[in-house]
Order: sequence, then C-alpha cells, then structure tokens
Amino acid sequence: YQIERKLSNVKLQYVKADPSGNTTLFVLSGVAPEQRSSLAAKLLKDKGIDAEQVAYLSMTEGQPLRVDMMGGEFCGNASRSAAAYALQLAGRDSGDYAVSCSGCEGLLQAQAKKRPDGAYDAYIEMPLPLSVEAVLLDVGGMPSRFFRVELPGIVHFVHFASETEMEYKDMFWSALQDYASDEQLDAFGLILFDPAHLHMVPAVYVTATDTLYWEQSCGSGSAAVAAALACIGKKDVSCTIQQPGGAIAIAATVEGEDKELRSIFIGGPVSFGEVQEIDM
Repeated sequence: YQIERKLSNVKLQYVKADPSGNTTLFVLSGVAPEQRSSLAAKLLKDKGIDAEQVAYLSMTEGQPLRVDMMGGEFCGNASRSAAAYALQLAGRDSGDYAVSCSGCEGLLQAQAKKRPDGAYDAYIEMPLPLSVEAVLLDVGGMPSRFFRVELPGIVHFVHFASETEMEYKDMFWSALQDYASDEQLDAFGLILFDPAHLHMVPAVYVTATDTLYWEQSCGSGSAAVAAALACIGKKDVSCTIQQPGGAIAIAATVEGEDKELRSIFIGGPVSFGEVQEIDM
C-alpha cells in the first residue's frame, strides 16, 4: 500500500522499443529499485500501453548504458535496444556502446546502425552460459529432452520441436513449470525451436512480477539456441531465426580441441515510438 501511494500522482516518461517484436517499455524516469517490480506489473496491466516487458534505462554521459529489468532478470533484446536508443538520441548513423544489464556481471559490447527506413540494426555480444546440459522432462506422459542453458540472470530450456509439436506449446509449458518450480528461479524461459525451418516460439516467466509472456521474440532465448546448437554440433553456428514477431540473427563460435563455446552474438532490427508521459 505504501509503495502504491508513493507511485500515485507521479508523472513518468517512457518510450516503447520494438526489438524484433519483443515490445519493451523503457522507463526513462528515475524509479527506486524497491518500486520497480510493482510499477512494472501495473504498467503491464495497462491495455493502452501494450508491452511484453518493462525495463528501466539509465544513461549518463561517459558511462556505460544501464538497463534494469522489471524483475532483476537479464534481457538481450532490451540490452541491444538500449544501444539503438542511445544512437537515436545522439543523432548519428552508427555507434558502439557498452551496456550493463541486471542479472549479468560485466559489460556487454553492442553495435547499432541506423537503417534507411528510420529503424536501427542492433547487435550485442551475449554473456556465455554458466552451463549447458541435457535434461529429461515428462511431457504428456512421454520423456522429452530439453537443453537447460543457464545464462546470467535467466535459465532457458530449449526443446528441439517439430511444427506439429509447437501446436502443443501449453503442454510443454505446463511440464516445464512443474519441473522448474523446485529450482526457485528468478526468471526462466521455454524455447521451442524447429531446426528444420529455423523457427522458434519463446515463453518467459519472471517470478518477481509473476508474469508469463509468449513473447514475439526473445534475445536471451535466441542466445540459448545458439549455445545449444554449438555445443551439440561442436562447431560454429550462424543463422537467422524466425520468431512470431520478427527475426533475430544468431552467431556462436567454438575453439580448441574440446570445441568449447567462445562467443555468442545476437542482432536484428529495433524501432521506437515517441516518448510518452503517464500519471502513476
């Protein structure tokens, strides 16, 4: 109640970013960390805003861009969008940026470039997974193999699925939710990926805001697919993955006799709306 009172009668500025369909509300006004989750939940319930996630963006001249996600999770799409937005404010055609994001230690290097249509292409080097391992989940009474890709700030469960299997996405999500409930994760995702057609369907759950979204695209989920493909095949990976709201390019490299994962990049288009104000 006290938090709700503090949030009332406050005018907030925000801008909506659209990285390959993964609509992200960047709150530009300062918000205390303890209020971010409740404010994000309130914003996401506003049907007039229509976004999949909320991020708090801080930009200080001479400092890395800072992105704080609504539940303290990590997000690749929001991180690369921050670089594109900084480029838009700078009024330049291209730029390199260092980005710091919640859930992830260290800085991420991003590149942004203005497109002829006024949107931007933004690419970012993703943090390497802490682990990649195969796990079996009971899905509808049948054992199904998932690749558990633990990235800083979020854990994705990647299942190589056919187009037919994707029609049963709710059954896969139910199985994953049962499995993940014992792990007490801050954020986790389900990634159904069809390697034959390079098509994926992502879902992300954030514990702090109790929100589940079947996302239009997912940056960290795309990175998880890249990691799974590179680790399974023991070779470099480069392709573009079609997602419900757009496409994200992925690239992963391996090195050494053991073909260990060395780097992961994701990228794709980002567009922005106008800066808006809302009374909270």
